[in-house]
Amino acid sequence: MEGDVKAIRRRKTAWRRVKGYRWMLDTALLFVIVGLLVHKRGQRDSKSRSYQYELGGDITGFAPTFSQQIVNFKPDAAFAPEEAADFWSNETQQAWLSIVPEGLGYVEVKNATQYSNLPHPIHDYPDQTVFTTSVTHQLHCLYTILAAYNTQKIALGSSRTVDAVKMPWHINHCFEYIRQAIMCAGDVALEGAATSFPSDENGEDRGGSDGWDAKHVCKDYGQVYAYLEKETINHVKWIASD
Repeated sequence: MEGDVKAIRRRKTAWRRVKGYRWMLDTALLFVIVGLLVHKRGQRDSKSRSYQYELGGDITGFAPTFSQQIVNFKPDAAFAPEEAADFWSNETQQAWLSIVPEGLGYVEVKNATQYSNLPHPIHDYPDQTVFTTSVTHQLHCLYTILAAYNTQKIALGSSRTVDAVKMPWHINHCFEYIRQAIMCAGDVALEGAATSFPSDENGEDRGGSDGWDAKHVCKDYGQVYAYLEKETINHVKWIASD
């Protein structure tokens, strides 16, 4: 009997000691819970920030991220032939159409309220929330500038009558748009000596750099192309409106 009493007293004493340190245990558990919540919030915020500020990415949250790859820049005369008239050849036109997706990057955002920082939708589609994408807009502008350049080159180099450049304001828009797109990308890849420039009138090396065979960090354009074709609002292949 006496042993039982002593055992009870020991248990009571131990419990009082535990209760004396209970505040420490409660505080430690509270810190653990707060730490887990902060860590989870930090992971979510970090993911959001890394996505929103992806170089050349979409801050609205609509477009996915894409893999990157190392690409060597190399010339392809099919896109900008030396002879101005060849620009409208089937080979060159097909080359340009081969690098733009169906619908030229026009996509519909069906649940616009789920995304932030959306620009004003394009007015051509009053019953849909439609936007274009920068990469296809840039390709369209570059094509438009080349078309205008070759049109004027033919006009200056022959007595043939050619159509005047349509919508000259569009060309100026494209110059300014591409200028800002280049500065936005800020590609600082190192480029070496020219390999394709013709010699000067004395047969000497002109110097400078043509940028060919330099390595650049690029998005996987195959993934970009596939994404835009999947999200396209139509399946029409085009690069210029005229």
